[in-house]
Amino acid sequence: MKAEALIYNLKDNERSKKIKRYLNRIGINIRQVQAPDFLHPLGFLFEIPGFSRNTRFNLGGNFTEEMLVMKDFTDKQMNDFFQFFRTNDLEPISLKAVLTPVNQYWDSLKLHQELLEEHRAFQK
Repeated sequence: MKAEALIYNLKDNERSKKIKRYLNRIGINIRQVQAPDFLHPLGFLFEIPGFSRNTRFNLGGNFTEEMLVMKDFTDKQMNDFFQFFRTNDLEPISLKAVLTPVNQYWDSLKLHQELLEEHRAFQK
């Protein structure tokens, strides 16, 4: 299985270019997800067999925070990726998740809400 990442709302700047270059260099497929695709299940966005697109139109469901979803990263790839941020003095992506058997059925808006609640809980 090839490791893949969904990225959301990375601004087109030097930081995002470094992140994308790093992921490309270590062989991670990257897909930038835009608001029109936020209602599709994560499994569909990762092109997992058996998942289909959501036929509803996204009428205003959106978020602006950066978010990252990782699929099939090895522990080493994940640790090295997080170390890459520290080594290069880059601000980390605060909302991040690993694809699981549960969240693969969620859409991006649901995952974002869950991660936001989790992030806020950790900040307290």
